[in-house]
Amino acid sequence: MSPLRKILSLSVGLVVLGTLLIVINTGTGSAQSVRLNSMAAATTIPAIPVTVTNNPLPVSISGTPNVNANIGTPTVNINGTPTVNVNSSATSPVYVDADRSARNGFNSSCFTGNIEPVNGQASCSLLTIPAGRQVVIETISCQAELYAGHGPGDVQLIVPNTPFTAGGPDHVSHLLTLTKQAGDATLDIWRMTSPLRAYGSAPAQGSVDVGLFFRADPTLPNPQGILCTISGYEVGQ
Repeated sequence: MSPLRKILSLSVGLVVLGTLLIVINTGTGSAQSVRLNSMAAATTIPAIPVTVTNNPLPVSISGTPNVNANIGTPTVNINGTPTVNVNSSATSPVYVDADRSARNGFNSSCFTGNIEPVNGQASCSLLTIPAGRQVVIETISCQAELYAGHGPGDVQLIVPNTPFTAGGPDHVSHLLTLTKQAGDATLDIWRMTSPLRAYGSAPAQGSVDVGLFFRADPTLPNPQGILCTISGYEVGQ
């Protein structure tokens, strides 16, 4: 082939190649753009499930993280003997029935007998509190016999209370109110039943009694007396 023919063939080839490049770069949606879009679409990574096979898996948590378990009702297993601290204060206390383990329920009754003829008084001991113990009285029930047309002059539940300070009271008196329930020409029956919250205690030096006091008109004929029952529980002091 002659040199002139080689030069013409090379020129024609360069023109064709240039034309192809122009078509590719200036067409609607270039080949380069198509290729880049395809690569961008291919970068989307689907969700892949992960399984942890090392059991147990050591986890260390520091700071104060917020943990949400949105998986229904998860099961939490605690191994060993972990230390659990409960914060309690006077303004935000954690209520605990501290005397539950030492609780010992009681029901106790006494009858005063008829009033004495001078002052019209009668009394009896309902319960003995052992030395160093406490009682909580929760209920009281009474029935009194009185001369027809006359009510009781005074009815008191006397609960001993170990003083916490020098000179403090050694007892408290709960005044009881009875109502007439039945009667005839000579005798009336007066009764009461009431929930109560009375606290009594005995000193470490010795036991004390929970007492019942009754007063009526001594100028009237007997029977005039009262029977009462208390219930509650005893705890350690």
